[in-house]
Amino acid sequence: MTNCQSCGTSILDIDRFCKNCGAPAAASVEDLADTHRFEGRVQEAAPAATEVYVAGTTYPLAKGSDPLSLTAALFRKLMQRKALSLLVLVLLFVFVGGGITIARDAARARRAARIEQAERNKKALLDKRAKQIEAARRALEEAVQNALGFTPAVVSALEYPDTQGIFVTSLTSDNGPAAVAHIEAGDVLAELNGQVIRDGGELMQALSPIKPGTEVSVKVIRDDQPVTSKIRVASQAVPPFQPKTEPRDQGFLGTGNVVRRCCVAGTRKWGLEVHRVIDNSPADLAGLQQGDLITEFDNHSVRTPDELARRIHAAKPRSKVKLKVYRGTAEQAVELTIGHGW
Repeated sequence: MTNCQSCGTSILDIDRFCKNCGAPAAASVEDLADTHRFEGRVQEAAPAATEVYVAGTTYPLAKGSDPLSLTAALFRKLMQRKALSLLVLVLLFVFVGGGITIARDAARARRAARIEQAERNKKALLDKRAKQIEAARRALEEAVQNALGFTPAVVSALEYPDTQGIFVTSLTSDNGPAAVAHIEAGDVLAELNGQVIRDGGELMQALSPIKPGTEVSVKVIRDDQPVTSKIRVASQAVPPFQPKTEPRDQGFLGTGNVVRRCCVAGTRKWGLEVHRVIDNSPADLAGLQQGDLITEFDNHSVRTPDELARRIHAAKPRSKVKLKVYRGTAEQAVELTIGHGW
């Protein structure tokens, strides 16, 4: 028998609660001891005690189950989802942007390569055309030099604005077909064998059917006047014999560069204007001056720089030659001694 700890009423050993106040009786040592016999088998678990709800009793909430904690957890989850979405968007943007940049650079590279290839093709085409034109020019020049005995050139539109044909730059020799036909350097070939000549193509068309040794008609324009003659055409493929003169055996005048100029005072004749006289040269010792206009060299008409150079080089050093020179409106005859070309 025990006493109730709440009201002090005596409680029998078999009672678990005070009959007076209902308070639970204090547990004894026997109640706490396990007195069941061990029978070698697992006892079935006792059914869970039924929880009794007592009015007015409060139970603490589980940790983190308050509304603020739930809201914070939800917010964290949302933020994690947003961060993940943002990361995915950033990666997608980087990937797409990188792809666009790579594609754009590749397109630019291809376009640049196409432009560069087009420029190379254009340059190659221009070079090919230039080589073809140069080859045609050389073929024409060689054919005309061999067959007609002069060096051809394009007519200057500044010098002859109303004249078409082939310009005679210089003669190949003093006994060639052109020289024998009295064609002079500075003439413009206008007709050959009755055919009008306006360019190199027409000259080759007129010259091709003519057999070597055939004499045909020729018309040139000289000082704005037509001059007709006969020329014996030589072979286009066989160059005429040209004696080689060593530099030490070539003549020297000392006029420097000369320029074609029109016209001799009171005429329509062309001459070569002296721009410089070399000191102590044959021209200087003979009294030539800057601005003089040379029209003849040793009784031969000279109206182009190439023809004057050809005649000076052909003159023997220390030989006497005569020049016809215009100084202003006055004509002068100058005699001088040719110097050495070296």
